[in-house]
Amino acid sequence: MNGTESLLEMMKQFNLPVLSQHGKHIETQNGYVIEVEGPDLYKLIHLGDVIAPFDDLEELCGFIKTYS
Repeated sequence: MNGTESLLEMMKQFNLPVLSQHGKHIETQNGYVIEVEGPDLYKLIHLGDVIAPFDDLEELCGFIKTYS
């Protein structure tokens, strides 16, 4: 499973909607966009500003769920 597939699976488990997907960018709720940078590295962007890199999908999805 590649980084994008892993991310989509974890988003499904956290009930995070996929509003759009363009290549390595996945838009979800409340202005959050996740950029897949590698198999285990993800950049979280909110309204155009980089929030943080994440290497743990559960932590990433939990962050979005908590702050949405």
